[in-house]
Amino acid sequence: MNIVKIKCINDIVIIDGISRSGKFYLGKLVAGINGLEYFINDSEMERILISNRLGLLTDYNASALLVIVMNEAIYNMAIGRNINMKHGDGSSVLNSFEKELYINRQNNTTAGESCVKGITSQKRSSVFILHQSLHSIDVVKKATPSSKIINIRRHPIDLAYSWIKSGWGYRFANDPLSFDPVCDYKGHPVPDFAINWAAEYIASNEYDRVVKSIVHLTEEENRVIEGKRHDICFVYYDNLIKQPDKEMSKICTFLNRSPHESMTEIIEKERKEDISFQSQRKMKMEYINSGVIDKLSFDKLLELGNRYEKNINDGGA
Repeated sequence: MNIVKIKCINDIVIIDGISRSGKFYLGKLVAGINGLEYFINDSEMERILISNRLGLLTDYNASALLVIVMNEAIYNMAIGRNINMKHGDGSSVLNSFEKELYINRQNNTTAGESCVKGITSQKRSSVFILHQSLHSIDVVKKATPSSKIINIRRHPIDLAYSWIKSGWGYRFANDPLSFDPVCDYKGHPVPDFAINWAAEYIASNEYDRVVKSIVHLTEEENRVIEGKRHDICFVYYDNLIKQPDKEMSKICTFLNRSPHESMTEIIEKERKEDISFQSQRKMKMEYINSGVIDKLSFDKLLELGNRYEKNINDGGA
């Protein structure tokens, strides 16, 4: 039995990337493009995709559920329900140059179809954040065939360092604030992306787990990119930090939209401090290497890092 599939309320923009790649930062900049709603971070979408990758949901049913979840989120945003108003939170609409719009929606007692029509009539697109779901792009496209996908990529060394510092070498297993479903492999919890090499994951220390995870997820991204099955806009974190105006112009062209007059102000507000990526990465490499046992995996991480740097210089994906 299949779930009845309905259409998505409006056009969708999806920002995807491996965890810690800078999606919220990019999302705040993308919110400065005309006709885009402030981004929605709905983890239920990711749980659907994880269930699909584990074989618990068919592609058809996963795509049908995605539409239902997105439509509910779009409707809630339209009527001012469940909107994040927490100060200092990256996903809070208080970061939007249109924050008054969302505050007014909360204070407006109107609900129902008329609120949704207000968005669709203005041809506003909803923006969703996904984490490391590029390899589920076919299911996403089945749900929303006209969706635009922006993939942000970050240097594998930076990702591995950030994962280790954030505790993702062990948090999947026993942290109540880790909201991703994990799989049971012979009595051990394993994240879904590591299920095909679960025994190796379990046997590794936290540094090796992180390094192998970043290698695996980066190679999965590369595989999708090399297949070029769909039109995707690729953004590199380094470039976004160093030349945000140029990167946002590229994204505007991809979305066929113009930047809002507040874009320059948004970029200045969100601008990161000028950093030397190379000098920082030397320190990060030494830190990661100090805890890694499997040096072959570490060498692979370095190889993927070199590829990342080459792609930036060559302008490739």
